[in-house]
Amino acid sequence: MIARTCRLLTAILTGAFALVLASGLARAQAADVPARPVVVNASELARQATIRRDDWGVPHIAGPTDESVVFAFAYAQAEDFFWQVEDTYILGLGRYAEAHGPRGLNSDLLNRAFEIVSRSEREYEALEPELKRVNEAFVAGLNYYLDTHPEVKPRLIHRFEPWQMLAVGRHLTLELTFRYTRLINSYLPRMMPNISAAVGSNGWAVGPQRTNSGSAMLFVNPHQPWFGFGQFYEAHLASGEGWSFYGATFFGSPLPTVGHNEFLGWTFTTNEPDIADVWRETFDDPQHPLNYRYGDGHRTAEAWDDTVRIKTHEGVKSRTYHFLKTHHGPVVVKEDEQHRLTVRIGRMYESLLLRQQTRLLRARNLSEFKQGLELLNFPIMNVLYADRQGNIAYFYNGCIPRRDPQFDWSKPVDGSDPRTEWQGFHTLGELPQIENPASGYLQNCNSSPFTTTAGGNPREQDFPPYMVEDKHDDKRRAKRSREILGHMQGVTFEAMQSLAFDTTVYWAETELPVYAREYDGLKQSDPELARQVAPYLEHLLAWDCRSTLESTAATLCVAWYDELYGPDYPGEELRAQYVGDMPRRFQALVQAASKLQSLYGSWRVPYGKTHRIQRHADVADLLQIPFHDEQPSLPCAGMHGPMGVIFTQYYTPTINIPLLRTLDKHYGVIGPTYMAVYEFGPRIRGASVLQFGTSGNPSSPHYFDQAQLLSQQKMKAELFYPDEVMVGARQAYHPGDQSVPLNRPIPQVETSHGAKPRS
Repeated sequence: MIARTCRLLTAILTGAFALVLASGLARAQAADVPARPVVVNASELARQATIRRDDWGVPHIAGPTDESVVFAFAYAQAEDFFWQVEDTYILGLGRYAEAHGPRGLNSDLLNRAFEIVSRSEREYEALEPELKRVNEAFVAGLNYYLDTHPEVKPRLIHRFEPWQMLAVGRHLTLELTFRYTRLINSYLPRMMPNISAAVGSNGWAVGPQRTNSGSAMLFVNPHQPWFGFGQFYEAHLASGEGWSFYGATFFGSPLPTVGHNEFLGWTFTTNEPDIADVWRETFDDPQHPLNYRYGDGHRTAEAWDDTVRIKTHEGVKSRTYHFLKTHHGPVVVKEDEQHRLTVRIGRMYESLLLRQQTRLLRARNLSEFKQGLELLNFPIMNVLYADRQGNIAYFYNGCIPRRDPQFDWSKPVDGSDPRTEWQGFHTLGELPQIENPASGYLQNCNSSPFTTTAGGNPREQDFPPYMVEDKHDDKRRAKRSREILGHMQGVTFEAMQSLAFDTTVYWAETELPVYAREYDGLKQSDPELARQVAPYLEHLLAWDCRSTLESTAATLCVAWYDELYGPDYPGEELRAQYVGDMPRRFQALVQAASKLQSLYGSWRVPYGKTHRIQRHADVADLLQIPFHDEQPSLPCAGMHGPMGVIFTQYYTPTINIPLLRTLDKHYGVIGPTYMAVYEFGPRIRGASVLQFGTSGNPSSPHYFDQAQLLSQQKMKAELFYPDEVMVGARQAYHPGDQSVPLNRPIPQVETSHGAKPRS
């Protein structure tokens, strides 16, 4: 429902939020909440934990206790990219405008409206002891890094506190909810609607009957922004209390989010379950302005003020806003003097990602994994699973409320009618899912759960109409995935990695034959246009429909697609002016070729010449990334997802950033942030790649080293078992100590898929 109701809330884009949150004068918010002591012996945890770095700088962290490992995991993240870790906390604590200016204001207002900080600080003490220990160990690791690195100067957060992790988790849940359900996108800092639309994921699970080894495999492929929040951090955690997990997560997270242990693994892809609703509240009691109608009488809304600090050219300014909430949730839109819209998100305060992560990381089989999922602490996300027993599974996960079906939940419902109250939540067993399909494969590419495999899919009619908002969304990436997986026989671990970089353009493969047939008619109806089109269409028809760095047809195809489906974000549907007008579509091909000719001096331009990878440090806002054609960059063969390319990559200016339209080259801004393949044999094998590298420090050898792999469409071998780590480690140290190179020869072992190890 959220995806459909966002149109009702777009008034916020033009400042309607100010009608509800009227600014005024009040006390300024303190720069930092007074610190409370953390009951952790940081020196002892540092002594216990060991960080080993491999050829690619990936940290392999070992310790006798969970706390020691989490402590060192935080230290390693800060060591590699403290700026991004702090930025995640600045965002989660509702202080983004204080660091980034007015562009962060909407996010901070959203944070205040849902009382993220105040409730988290108040409710932290009620957390389970296990979760509190993880929180305390993690922030102790961050603080220990600052204590041992006085040269590092935080922008805002000089001391991290355990309750802040609860706030950060809740705010990121809020951002995920709003981003992927498209409710009030204007609240999201750094995010424009076309950028939000490009964020997504691919995921495959392959059963033993389709693999050469007889072992299940998993393909992990989240597509997130390459700058700011969304970047993934890769690590290996091994605790004497039971953790042995390799995977990745966002900077600032205390545990990996996707990956595998020694028994099983999983990945997430974004979905659109209906996890939130909008109520229209009626304030019709002039004698008591906070009273709103409910049933046969009234209830009283709660109002409060809160202050946001905003960075300006004249320094940081404080501005106070007025907030209002009913029992349904915070007010987000004032429609008129009597009516306001409130929003409630399923299990917004009750669930906690960390709670579910601790269960999943310890799962040893499918049954235990499902028990962890049954907590439903992830608000959204498809789940793809594989294990050493040969099981594969798919779950359409979400905190989905039960509702009275007589109401149209695609629109705001009457807040005064008690029948519109939620009636609990659907259980995991009531959500779409598949285990071990006869087809031997599962896929999800941000697409419908009802087209996950060939036969045996969940049936749409078996679920409430409101449950699955993306029920009819069968993306080209999903179609291409089924095409690949349906023909897969005897696939090897190495071949699976190659398929992860598949650049077959599904749109070209299916649409070019249509244009070839239509061209025959065009030669009769409009010979002059046919003459103009001929060289370009013939060039495309002679193409194998694969993007390569050398392909000139790939460049022409993307340019034509952008004309037909663009210009800002390439979508799945034709732009209105081309619907039912085939001659005009051919004219778009001529126009695309003309633009290439004007820009590059030829319409035959190698794809790798124009589509590049370039990194810049400490930048959170895509509008501020200083891309430059004269600075070093690498070619990339990935293409934007709506064309149906598995190696999904989005570039400027397809992601329409006006300040970057003067560049001749296109630079990657959203794409694979952690790409991995796992094989679940008796001894698990993994291979992976980050888009840039482990470190955010431009002087580090691991700042841009993995970009070479991505450019070459290769992965690096994962070190998981203790013997692999001991042989492959290049440095070993305790948090706070100087990294010590290991005095042993570097073995000349090839990394996965042909990538050579760093020396």
